[in-house]
Amino acid sequence: MMRRWLGAALAMAIVGCGGAARVPTNIVVPPPAAAPLRRAVAPRSYAALDSGPVRLTIFVATTRNAINSERPGDRYGPDDVDQLQFAAVAVNVPPYRARGTGDLPRPNTIRSNVFAYNPDPTKDFFVSSVIQVDSNRFVQRVAEDLALTKSRDVLVFVHGFNTSFEDAVLRAAQVAADINFDGTVLVFSWPSAASVSSYVRDQQTARNSGFHLLRLLNGPLHAALPDHVNLLGHSMGSEVIAKSLSLMTATDSLPRFNQVVFAAPDIDARVFRREILPALTNRAGRVTLYASTDDEALRASRSLNGVWRLGLGGDSLTVVRGMDTIDASRVRADVLGHTLFGNQAFLADLAVLLAEGRSPAERRLLAVNRGALMFWRFRGDPR
Repeated sequence: MMRRWLGAALAMAIVGCGGAARVPTNIVVPPPAAAPLRRAVAPRSYAALDSGPVRLTIFVATTRNAINSERPGDRYGPDDVDQLQFAAVAVNVPPYRARGTGDLPRPNTIRSNVFAYNPDPTKDFFVSSVIQVDSNRFVQRVAEDLALTKSRDVLVFVHGFNTSFEDAVLRAAQVAADINFDGTVLVFSWPSAASVSSYVRDQQTARNSGFHLLRLLNGPLHAALPDHVNLLGHSMGSEVIAKSLSLMTATDSLPRFNQVVFAAPDIDARVFRREILPALTNRAGRVTLYASTDDEALRASRSLNGVWRLGLGGDSLTVVRGMDTIDASRVRADVLGHTLFGNQAFLADLAVLLAEGRSPAERRLLAVNRGALMFWRFRGDPR
């Protein structure tokens, strides 16, 4: 009898006077689970480069001025428009039968000049197309590219001094191919004058560009929903990254970076230790410095600026807690000892760092003690 009465009372409470069922107000209905982000089953493959050329898509965010040019590689110039523009750039990567790992062959002046631009896909790196897009389409294109990778990682490459738009995207494509990067490559191309005589101008422009790099990281890149974001700054590109980090606030929606890599950074070592590295402490899985004693470009920068540069090796090599310092003096770079992206040992180490996040102790490097701290050296190229 009691059970029948309780059942009737419960039915009255649910049905109510109007006869319509009511959901009790004290029940919280959880929101539906978010759909998993799309990703590939296997990592992105570059195996086709063993037999023929490959067309890679490099995404670009830039503050350079757009130019009407028949050559796709000249579509952006050296002037600063002080606003972000976006593009998807197709780069031809020649096969390994025509080049070695780290090589960046480009059309020579005999086959390519102002009158006839005719690069050879089987031999040359070159920009084959530039598609300018707005910010919404840029986010969509980056998200679509991430879905073609297993890692859903992004590598943001910030180039250095004396670098044109074309130089930057070709270098990014070469690095991506040679380290077999399973992810999306994004170049932040600030308006370098691409002239050896414009060092002071480039330095100021790099600092001014940090604001726009921060906008990119906060906005379009964040909206594309990558799993991890890696930063790779070369030379004066470290000034761009440093400025963006110095402008961060507590309300910024910046991702937590996976790897932050400074290759031959042209920045005041004191400013970096005092202001930039602390800003990265809680925002990066690992911070890595590649420095060299033989870097003539940074020696010239030191003389010009009057202060030690972070990327210089030797007795004043920067070794601090919170950053892995790699002395790359034993491996060959370019003629000035400044660009390591053509060196196979460097590329192999960078590949393991970005793909697996291994510590220097887990990579093929030599440990060197400096007091209570430690840095690392490459084993070296045959000389």
